[in-house]
Amino acid sequence: MTDRQPHVIAAHDQMLTLHISQHVEAHAPRESDPNYHLFERAKARIKAAGLWKCVIDDDLCGGSPELHHSHVEFSEIGSTDPEKVAQFLGLHFDTDEDFQHWVESPGNLEVLCSNHHRTRYGIHVLPEPLWQAVRFHKAGLPAPAHFVPASELGT
Repeated sequence: MTDRQPHVIAAHDQMLTLHISQHVEAHAPRESDPNYHLFERAKARIKAAGLWKCVIDDDLCGGSPELHHSHVEFSEIGSTDPEKVAQFLGLHFDTDEDFQHWVESPGNLEVLCSNHHRTRYGIHVLPEPLWQAVRFHKAGLPAPAHFVPASELGT
């Protein structure tokens, strides 16, 4: 047996360029959705339970708490297969209405601060593997990734 140390790659930064085309099916405005009251009711229950703070709760937190649809985005309900969701998450929906109600329930909602929801460290701007690295990063270390808007690139 040799006494070799494993090869360690030095810390480094690398820039990635992503161009993403997102297709969103036609849908009613959020506030006119017949299930919007369920979203508001879930938000009220979360607040009443004292859970109205970012679930990440780390040094990157900032901004106000917001509710994120964690498995199925509201705008993607019409293009989501409820059977696939049920199978993946171990759920059961008897009707499309059951599915719609679940989308607006705490089972599909997660409290994130605006930083972790829609800004530079947010789930809506980082690819999933990088978002998960941000979600679970060690406090005091630099964020494993963050979004850089084109306006900050100086190109």
